[in-house]
Amino acid sequence: MFNKRPSPCSKCRKLGYAWMVLNGFLYAIAPRLMLKLSTKMLAMGFENADELEPREWYTDATRATGVGMIAAGLAGLAFERGGDDAEDDGVDVVRTETSD
Repeated sequence: MFNKRPSPCSKCRKLGYAWMVLNGFLYAIAPRLMLKLSTKMLAMGFENADELEPREWYTDATRATGVGMIAAGLAGLAFERGGDDAEDDGVDVVRTETSD
């Protein structure tokens, strides 16, 4: 009945979820490399930031965060897809005209 077009917000959310999944894979597969890259970005204003080494627990926590990002991104994409495929929400709209 109504023309259902995906809104621009929906496209942005899907892109954000996909970006989260991609980052999650990178953080889960190569946590030390991703920590090194993020440290360079965050520590640009500091001296000797290249000499910092993450502890083992921090690397493990980064890997776990990556797995969580994968799960959250995939869940978001699934919910977005489920919302697009929904045909009817069970509500019937009936229009009646009244004459005054």
